[in-house]
Amino acid sequence: MNASNQKLEDELKNAVDTSKVKLKWNQDSKGYFTIKPFFSKNKIFVRHYDSKNNITKTFSGVNTSQMIQAIVEKGLVSRLEHASYLGKEIEKAIIALKNNLKYIQDDELKIKKW
Repeated sequence: MNASNQKLEDELKNAVDTSKVKLKWNQDSKGYFTIKPFFSKNKIFVRHYDSKNNITKTFSGVNTSQMIQAIVEKGLVSRLEHASYLGKEIEKAIIALKNNLKYIQDDELKIKKW
């Protein structure tokens, strides 16, 4: 085994196993979001709600990074894991939009196999 392969093997052997991490949910003090693809508009719409369930802002787009940046710039998330969650869900919604798939927030995206 050459040095490069050995280094990779050592890295993989020492990787942090996250399969046993207990997921916990903490409400973001800045509020929450709903994410929905609108096929008729060919866009994803993300609504932000405050702690009193009032819509404060609606975002639209088809690029996850741009949408997350806009949300962060508006100061609507206070927790890193919340921003991470939003990125994951927005990307799932965009994949659903582009592939005409059913999207339900927080559910696994069902992609048909060939």
